[in-house]
Amino acid sequence: MTTAVPDSTLDAELIAALREGGRRVTHPRLLVHRHVRGRGEHVTADQVYGDLAPALPSLSPATVYATLDLLDELGFIRRISTPGGATVYDPNTTAHHHVICRRCGRIQDLHARVDTGGAARAAVEAGFSVDHGQLLLSGVCGECAAEVGRRHRARPITARRT
Repeated sequence: MTTAVPDSTLDAELIAALREGGRRVTHPRLLVHRHVRGRGEHVTADQVYGDLAPALPSLSPATVYATLDLLDELGFIRRISTPGGATVYDPNTTAHHHVICRRCGRIQDLHARVDTGGAARAAVEAGFSVDHGQLLLSGVCGECAAEVGRRHRARPITARRT
């Protein structure tokens, strides 16, 4: 569970990072940053755009995507590429892992100790500079499993032809 951080604190953090990097401070960047970090859950760029566009009609999807990429680069959020190809953004940048439902796409944080050292060493040996490591598990969430179970129980039993 995340603790609510005041918008003024979020703004001050982003403004300092942007100025330190010689980047412009813009209203859309501040809004996207506040929104993603304030929600405290995994979001897609389309969700962020859909949430913010009604209040800021000049906001474009391209601006949202670029801002999310920038926030990832600055370390305020973390990009997660899912097996289905969708990208979600996680405001929780502490070391943790994820599990994703292959039916509904729900992503949940997993707080478990996993030694990713061997994989990181292999990546370095392959010429990569590793920023962080995470484990992404996939399966079926409880809600989807229950739905499949309800659907199977609801089917009428028919006689088999032999």
